[in-house]
Amino acid sequence: MRLRLKLNTIQKTEFKLSAEAVDTIAVEVEQFLRALSFERANILRIRLSVEEALLCWLDHFGEGKPVFFSLGTRWRVPVIVLDLAGEAYDPTAAAGNDLNAWSATLLSDIGLAPQYAYQRGINTLLFRLRRPRRNPALNMLIAIVVGLTLGLLGRGFLPETIQGVLIQTTLDPIRDVFFRIMNAMAGPVIFLTVLVSVCGVGSLTAGVKTGRKMLLRLITVTSLLAVLALFLSIPVFSIRFQSGGMSDGFASVLDFFLNIIPNDILSPLITGDGAQIILMAVILANAILVAGSQSEGLKSLMEQLNNASLVIANWVGMLSPFFIVVLLILGMWSGSMELVRGCWRPFLLFLVMTASAILGWLLWVSRSRKVPFSLLVKKLTPSFLVALRTASVDAAVGENLLCCEKKLGISEELATYGLPMGLVIYMPASTLGTLLFTVYAAKYYGIVISPVWCITVTALTVALLSASPPVTGVNLLAYSAIFTWLEIPSDGLMIALLADVLFGFFTAAANQAMLQLDLVIQADRMGYLNRDILRKK
Repeated sequence: MRLRLKLNTIQKTEFKLSAEAVDTIAVEVEQFLRALSFERANILRIRLSVEEALLCWLDHFGEGKPVFFSLGTRWRVPVIVLDLAGEAYDPTAAAGNDLNAWSATLLSDIGLAPQYAYQRGINTLLFRLRRPRRNPALNMLIAIVVGLTLGLLGRGFLPETIQGVLIQTTLDPIRDVFFRIMNAMAGPVIFLTVLVSVCGVGSLTAGVKTGRKMLLRLITVTSLLAVLALFLSIPVFSIRFQSGGMSDGFASVLDFFLNIIPNDILSPLITGDGAQIILMAVILANAILVAGSQSEGLKSLMEQLNNASLVIANWVGMLSPFFIVVLLILGMWSGSMELVRGCWRPFLLFLVMTASAILGWLLWVSRSRKVPFSLLVKKLTPSFLVALRTASVDAAVGENLLCCEKKLGISEELATYGLPMGLVIYMPASTLGTLLFTVYAAKYYGIVISPVWCITVTALTVALLSASPPVTGVNLLAYSAIFTWLEIPSDGLMIALLADVLFGFFTAAANQAMLQLDLVIQADRMGYLNRDILRKK
């Protein structure tokens, strides 16, 4: 049975803290998640987390303490809430608790980690869940079909005068509203996501000896793939660099770095200046990390604002299919669809590069770790298919952890922080798609492409995609920030929506497949790999 979510339906029940109560609550949680069609591995992990939290409270407070268990939805978002009155005690930070390793990672960015709060003498543990949905790219594909169909029907049956009136009075205003929404939201959302991601990664790498090395490797691999994609796009898109002397090149590089420094704090957020936003977010995040416990209040506020901004970004993503229909009709009636017809080139190059990268990782792991190629593919297939079907890393987290620990032989110690970190910041396929389409759009609009421009687009794309959580709508806002900095016309955002649809079918699954294979390599180098499990059929 699939549960239909209403606007606000919260069922609150009081239990007396005991082992029996823990079992009862855990069963109700599992039934709730099954009704929402959560993946099996995620159901087990969330149930285990609830049990661990309650058992920690039981050990600390003893039996008989009243605990309130709430289950249901808030604004159609599934939630699980545990409330207990008493002194402050965070079960997610308890020593030896499975939640400690999990919630200390960046899983909160993708909606699976519990959030602890203590207010007015009440300990609260909140699970704000993301209901599994079909691949959002399917919704966008349906919107494309609808837009093309309506556009063709309009061109065939409506006189040009009526088309012109509809363009002027309806389609153009709707397009302008959408572009204003994206430009207005891009700055604040990207600032908060980058800031919170840097804080989360900084805290994690400070507490885990190998975390910083892993982080550096993941970003380096993504950057190298981005540079390779840029070089391959030059002949594919027939790019000709602007000529200039050494002094001109040096001046351009110096000017680029000087322009990153903003005149004030608000202007980058208002204009969506991607490079300046990243700089401000990184500086503030490092200041928060250096200040430590003295800045916990500010850090908590930023995390709460980031949660709100991700909800807004998700709203933008939900509205995108409607705007795709409008933009396609507008493009067909105004004769501005030439950019769309050439989208096959960046998309084909993306597919070739992504498939080659995954194949390269598979062959490397297979040969260097002496694992049959077919066996390795078989082990990765279940989690790959979940991500491919849903285009969502959070839906595949449980299956990913199961694959890493039980099939690939990666130790639990490495998987519990390495996999969540990678799922949030390791976006090689997403980076390739965004970079290739940005170069294609710049070429189409006649933007002067110089070596400095190439450095800029590569740095911006890697930074934004690495620091932005994989939430529907965030990638569209990243396009807006990149296009603003590179002075690509806002009309290009119309095609960016279509590009995001094409790339979106494969990026989540490709990102996680490369991450799993990369974790095998890193685990072996760090002594955290069980080769017997890896080779076991």
